Amino acid sequence: MRRYKKIMGAIAGTLVISLLAGCAGGGSAGSQDANQNPQASGSGSPEGKRAEKPELPLVDEGTETLTIATMDNWYATKSYSDNLPVYQEFEKLTGVKIEWEVIPINDYDQVMGTRLASGQNLPDIFMIPWEANGDQLGFDGISMPLNQLIEENAYYLNQLMDQYPVVRSGITASDGNIYAYPGFGEGFVNTADEMDTGELTDPGANLCLNISMIRKDWLDKLNLDMPETLDDWYNVLKAFKTQDPNGNGKADEIPLTSTFNVRDIYRFGEAFGLYRSGNAECRWEIGEDGKLFFKDITEEYKKTLEFLNKIYSEGLLDPEYATSTYDKTTEKISRNLLGALSSDWMSNIGTYNSNLKTAGVENANWVPVKPIRNMDGETLITNRWSVWKTAAISKDCNNPELAMKWLDFQTLSTEGVALTNFGIEGTSYTKTDDGKISLTDVAVNNPDGIGPQEYLRSLGAWGQLPYPQAKEGYEVLWADQPDILEFGNSFTSDQVVQPFPNNGTKAALPFTDEENAIRSEIETNIETYCDEMAIKFIEGKESLDKFDDYVATVESYGLDQLLEVHQEAYERFVSTK
Repeated sequence: MRRYKKIMGAIAGTLVISLLAGCAGGGSAGSQDANQNPQASGSGSPEGKRAEKPELPLVDEGTETLTIATMDNWYATKSYSDNLPVYQEFEKLTGVKIEWEVIPINDYDQVMGTRLASGQNLPDIFMIPWEANGDQLGFDGISMPLNQLIEENAYYLNQLMDQYPVVRSGITASDGNIYAYPGFGEGFVNTADEMDTGELTDPGANLCLNISMIRKDWLDKLNLDMPETLDDWYNVLKAFKTQDPNGNGKADEIPLTSTFNVRDIYRFGEAFGLYRSGNAECRWEIGEDGKLFFKDITEEYKKTLEFLNKIYSEGLLDPEYATSTYDKTTEKISRNLLGALSSDWMSNIGTYNSNLKTAGVENANWVPVKPIRNMDGETLITNRWSVWKTAAISKDCNNPELAMKWLDFQTLSTEGVALTNFGIEGTSYTKTDDGKISLTDVAVNNPDGIGPQEYLRSLGAWGQLPYPQAKEGYEVLWADQPDILEFGNSFTSDQVVQPFPNNGTKAALPFTDEENAIRSEIETNIETYCDEMAIKFIEGKESLDKFDDYVATVESYGLDQLLEVHQEAYERFVSTK
């Protein structure tokens, strides 16, 4: 079994790096140069001083306004432009009035992308479009370099980066500049109160895990145990196919499918020690020698494809696995047809069970499944990458110091974490004298029929602006699902595999312009070919006897050059301080 460099423990949701002394290496990128920019130094200017804890209000009420462009609320009937209660409270606390420039979620990338490309009349702060390259916006002079602004104005972010240096690595560009204030998934903040004391503790494994899940009521009906090994999974899926667990007298059960896309099913590679970051997408990993390798040409990947070919050929894998979407999968679940999902977010379990009960399946019980035991008998869980380049301060901002102070307070202060995770005290949550937080009845049993998270979003929480998904936030949100919380808390620190620094288009690795040009030329061709061949191997349209030919073709597309680019960016990442 290929051995991976498993880096455990100190930061859930991130790759824990033993940061080396020295500055980021690997050259400069784009038009920005750290030596030419007075705000590019990670330590600020020699005359600059470290930010102190801010005094409230930040300004006299009504004297300052910041414009913020963002995609609108996930809860569509309550727009940020309505001045939602959470941001009314921020205005009271900080004295800063927000002028919102909101764009529908599905239109944001195109509309904001066009606006940023023009470089005209930009807001003070903008949420970086998902498909945009946040570093490139900085290289092009659209967004400001933030290093000195952070050093001198971001008390809470400095505190977090001192505790978790990987946060700085995750937001630093190849030229040494930081061009985005981060948002955070799980992995850094346990409770809002921790941000006041600065005594941060390791949150361990994520609670909102991406995990396989299964119909426990089907297992019970067929007297089957929870699957722990690859053989167990095969036997369970076979029973789901042949023993009519939905009880309708028809052979219509679909034992297994993917939820979002074809790569979900690669989770079975865990049996061979092939771990994929968080939601199974990332194709890169670090070996014990510190060198990167491409997972999709490994022997472990071939073994994974062999197992998938076996279950596909026997009708145990949904014929539509390769074109799966969340909507398609949800529809099959609601029709009481699906027995297992290879990769999904635990937050969806409540929805799936509720939908089945609405459809008349009263005993429906979707539950998470612990990862498959690997060849050493280990059960390891993979956290997700959790540092996101979320908000930028534009070149047109007239008061960047205030913009930074406001962003920092909104995102990481004790008050900010509470507001963005729990909403308004007395309205959506209560807090006892000993600090225990509970959602109110109107949040849990809302008369409008919306769920707790939707209600919190209607107030402005769990939104689009940067915030940390505090572990306590999930504990409060899922207080009525103790089994899920128990599952998430059941992993010890030595069972947590930290993910490769990867976040889709907002990649954490600091690529240069030249490296991105190489990626653009090579990476898409390789990934497209790999996905096409995986489907052919799984469905038996191409024999796995030709796996070596497949590897040779991948290499012929320029894999060595792509590996070199990723290796250099990774080494630049770990050397950031």
